Amino acid sequence: LRSPEDGQTVTAAAATGRLQAGEKVAAAKTGLAKFLEEVQLEQASTLVELPVMFSGEEDGACFDFERWHQHRSASRYARLLLGILLGVTTRRIGFTVFLLTVFSVLVGIYQTWARLHPEWPEIELPLTPFELTAPVLGLLLVFRTNSAYERFNAGSDASWEVTTQLRTVMRQLGAWATGPELTRKERDAAFELMDACMILHNFIMTCYLRGEPDIHDERATVLRTAMGPERSSALMDLTAVGLPPNELTPGALIAALSLSMTRRLPSMDVNMKIAIDQELSSLSSSLARCEKLLRTPIPLGYTRYSVRFLWAWLSLLPFALVHTFAEFGVGTWWEDKPKPVLVLAMLFIGFIFLSIEDIAVQIEEPFAILPLSLHQKWLVRDATQIKAVARVFNSAGVGNSKRVSQLSAGLGPRGRTLPP
Repeated sequence: LRSPEDGQTVTAAAATGRLQAGEKVAAAKTGLAKFLEEVQLEQASTLVELPVMFSGEEDGACFDFERWHQHRSASRYARLLLGILLGVTTRRIGFTVFLLTVFSVLVGIYQTWARLHPEWPEIELPLTPFELTAPVLGLLLVFRTNSAYERFNAGSDASWEVTTQLRTVMRQLGAWATGPELTRKERDAAFELMDACMILHNFIMTCYLRGEPDIHDERATVLRTAMGPERSSALMDLTAVGLPPNELTPGALIAALSLSMTRRLPSMDVNMKIAIDQELSSLSSSLARCEKLLRTPIPLGYTRYSVRFLWAWLSLLPFALVHTFAEFGVGTWWEDKPKPVLVLAMLFIGFIFLSIEDIAVQIEEPFAILPLSLHQKWLVRDATQIKAVARVFNSAGVGNSKRVSQLSAGLGPRGRTLPP
């Protein structure tokens, strides 16, 4: 074989070796890139571990299969260890763990001085109560984390349902807008109602479920787009009766969409109206589940007493462990040297229990961590494509009336009879 680099003749084995070496270098670069990506994700988040959703589609792909491959690769054992130091959970509980460690140091120092000064009372607790209550504490934290995950899963399902139901309404409007008997006014009204659905979805996903300010006055925009230019005075009428548009709920905006479809699309048949109304009813139900999750936390008694029990358990544990580790290292080279065993044990135990408790808090309110802006991005993409397809069908129906008449008569492009 002739090398493309220097033009010299090489054996097949040498060429294979060069190829394998190049693959190893490429794999090392890829591993380093993934490691740096993990560092950036750990530093970017302040509430929950990222990414919450695998959404890095590129080159027209529909799903992020590369991220799934990375997620289940064996390199995760080394890559994810970085989160022990830089992870968002570590940063959130870091100060509490620091206080617990300092308290353990003080307990250890006091017990050491108490042994050197017999007149000082030693403060020690038996280890048995902690051994008996540790499983109870663990189950309490695990049950709470499971309850928080159920809320997260329910919120994710509800948000996807909201997006799906509005997408279905837009698809139904786009399909109806291709009817050959429609007027230009009704067809434009259908497209404007699709735009109103997009704006309503953006309001729900950002302002309503995330608490972000409605700086673009999207509720008024939904009404203005849904009602059309001839009904723009309705906004002033609402304000006159003491109901300004910026105080309307999503339920009122959904009702406005339904009413606008009835008034602006008079030629829509009853079956289509029923189908769209069913989707809007399902949208209201999905939105109600979102509101339930936002307004109803896990019972506060459960949450507060979990934290109180955990804090009391961790605060008293050093007094039980100090006697356990008192004779650690006796008869070894470590006997006459400082022994940070108590501190390290409390650091380890506190980090584990506090991390589990904090993860439950992170995912209890799902809409604060779900990337709802991606729902809007994907809905806008789908709506743009739906409208483009509908316009192509409309133009095809107008420009190819002969072809349409042939197909309706069962004839092919050259007048041949089509097979049944």
